[in-house]
Amino acid sequence: MHKQRISILATLLAALLAAHNVSAESEYQQWLKKTQSEFQTYLDENDKAFLTFLKQKWQPVDIRPADQRDPQPKPEELPAAPQKKPQPQPDTPVVTLQPLPQPEVTPLPPAQIPKPLPADKPVTTFSFYGNTVKIAYSAGLQQRFRGPLNNESIAAYWQQLASTEHKDTVTQLQQQAEALGLNDWGTALLFDRFARILHQDDSSRILTSWFLLVKGGYDARVAYNRQVYLLLTSDQEMFGVTYFRLNGKKYYAVNLNDQPVKPGQVYTYEGQHEEGSHPLDFSQPNRFTARGDEEQRSLHFSYDGRRYDIQVAYPQRYVSYFSSYPQLSLPNYFRAGLPAVTATSLLTQLKPVVQGQTETEAVNRLLRFVQTAFSYKTDEDQFHAENYLFPLETLHYPYSDCEDRAALFAWLTESLLGLDVVILDYPGHVATAVAFDGQAGGDSLTFQGKRYVVADPTYINASAGMTMPRYAGVTPKVMAF
Repeated sequence: MHKQRISILATLLAALLAAHNVSAESEYQQWLKKTQSEFQTYLDENDKAFLTFLKQKWQPVDIRPADQRDPQPKPEELPAAPQKKPQPQPDTPVVTLQPLPQPEVTPLPPAQIPKPLPADKPVTTFSFYGNTVKIAYSAGLQQRFRGPLNNESIAAYWQQLASTEHKDTVTQLQQQAEALGLNDWGTALLFDRFARILHQDDSSRILTSWFLLVKGGYDARVAYNRQVYLLLTSDQEMFGVTYFRLNGKKYYAVNLNDQPVKPGQVYTYEGQHEEGSHPLDFSQPNRFTARGDEEQRSLHFSYDGRRYDIQVAYPQRYVSYFSSYPQLSLPNYFRAGLPAVTATSLLTQLKPVVQGQTETEAVNRLLRFVQTAFSYKTDEDQFHAENYLFPLETLHYPYSDCEDRAALFAWLTESLLGLDVVILDYPGHVATAVAFDGQAGGDSLTFQGKRYVVADPTYINASAGMTMPRYAGVTPKVMAF
């Protein structure tokens, strides 16, 4: 009798568990069915076409290991050239200094000024690198992702968001990005920051970021295995970021996900939303106006027996903004320059140092500044990973290495002296070369019909025309920027 009771209880328990599972499955199926049919008339034709891609079986793709830029080790210690007084060359003309940039605030055209926020919608306020951002949104955008992670549930969530009034919110985000001077990367960060305000769980946040970015015009894509990932295409090649290839494009698992996506297999959809075709462009990173406390740094160097002191100030939040960037190819750092206020301050202080000098003498003085005002340490030692720095980051961090100094020197030379500079990319080392208007002496090379004289911002005390000894006889890859 006792065994019979246990058997009956076990049967009842199994039945209850089964009923619970059926109920849970039924609840999900009911939600899915409701979502797929709700507000169908509000979906535009692009969303309807896109949903057909999402509802079809997703294909497996392989997440590939991140590409590495230069596997060759960098010099741990730098050689110093013999300290000799540079001799002016009479056949090199006196340098013609360029006009200094004048930072100014340009008012936004009326069409770009954000409209007053609607009074009938919830409004979220958040800080974005020192700027206060307010965005009104429909409550439907705050609905959480539910159900198992598969193509059906992701399609249903897209339909749910697309059926919610969302266009005004996307427009507000775009207007804020324009008002802040954000490039595509900054805009992606802004969209994702807004999604983080709406959602605490990763799946809802990532899928909402994906939705908003696509609606904002970007070629964004999601993929999943045991979790969901956001990937984006780019005009520039990224390094240190895993990716997969689809339809001839690289989709990068950018760090909006927080966690790096490991190599392996994921599932993604075929096709593309008609509105989302724009790749990220990382150009013009200094358009953005970061606000907040200023960081101060004192730099000094000596030349021809005279000491020069340079004071640099910049908004500290620029540093955290630039640290969010994925690693890009070398020319991106050389093109970046500095924020206008910092640029004007630095160039104004260096102008008297080169005023009235020959071209070679002026270049040598800028070389000495970059060579000796900054302490050297490899990225591996300072950051424990390869980490190219934008010029502002070189001004901020206590140490810098060859490519960081080369980017700063190249920008100073072109901005202050108006001389053309190219990148010299050696195995494990980066330097520059300058095209003088006159016939400067020393080591040189020809690129695109012009003669460029080697100028190495990492070879301590070296003048223009001197190659670091370990790279003498090595032919570098030459790059314009």
